[in-house]
Amino acid sequence: MAKLFLGNRLRKRVDSSPALRRLRWAIEAGVLAGLWRTSAWMTPERASETGGRLLRWVGPRLHKTRHFRRNQVLAFPGSSEAEIDRLVREAWGNLGAVLAEYPHLDTIRTERIETVTKCDLEPIREGRRRAIFVAAHLANWEVTVAPAVGLGIPVTAIYTPFENPWVDRMLYRHRQALGCRLVPRGDALRTIMRELDAGRSIGLLVDQRVDSGEPVPFFGIEKLTTVVPARLALRFDCDLIPVRVERLPAAHFRVTAYEPVTCKDRTLSQHGRALEMTRQINALFEDWIRELPEQWFCSNRRWAKTATPPLQGYAGRPVTAH
Repeated sequence: MAKLFLGNRLRKRVDSSPALRRLRWAIEAGVLAGLWRTSAWMTPERASETGGRLLRWVGPRLHKTRHFRRNQVLAFPGSSEAEIDRLVREAWGNLGAVLAEYPHLDTIRTERIETVTKCDLEPIREGRRRAIFVAAHLANWEVTVAPAVGLGIPVTAIYTPFENPWVDRMLYRHRQALGCRLVPRGDALRTIMRELDAGRSIGLLVDQRVDSGEPVPFFGIEKLTTVVPARLALRFDCDLIPVRVERLPAAHFRVTAYEPVTCKDRTLSQHGRALEMTRQINALFEDWIRELPEQWFCSNRRWAKTATPPLQGYAGRPVTAH
């Protein structure tokens, strides 16, 4: 959480002292606990609306806004400054809504999700196949696994633990309402392989920049992207299924499971096929973000510091207001 609200220099200075770091953790945990207690007293839609309104006001004043802004400028180089300002403000608002919705994840999962399946999930439900569900940080990304859980598919969601152990424990308690197995992203590759060997499907968020990844185009600019999901899908003969989450009015959501991503070019090496499948996933994420860019959570750098907008011939287009 400090990465969102403190500058890097200030955070490093605070964390150089164990006592100050513990104090920071306590303050972060106290603020979130207060937010979640307040949200729990509200209806889901009221909590979502209040959290969104709060961060639309606070967020643009924080240092992390520079990452939101830079990512939006690189993704939508034809957009005006006013439109970028709007996207940054709305992206912060979406994050505020997500934070306020944690106490209501059980209600959201069971009562407020419209599920759309564009693929046949029956073999996975019956245990004849496994799947790797991949998604981006869109709308409320926490509910990505909801369709699988609703169908009775045994699924394990891999999550990144928070540095603050108190916040991490609170988040874990809220995430348990999702009804899936939760596994921290420690030794991620070994963990995923173990879960797949046990016959379980996997849920992953894969839109962030990964320093150990491969350069794959994203909005016409190469971004270091993990190819692990595609490699594992090929190795374990799993379906690689993209999942999209869209925010609807009044804290409702639409979750769509798409056709599995494949690579039919058998002349490519295993690595080449994994790269092609990853390229397809990035292209899908682009389409979804272009349609609803204000629901894209992009507080971290998505591209290298030296990245520049693509050449004029790129097929991207300015974003339109929603």
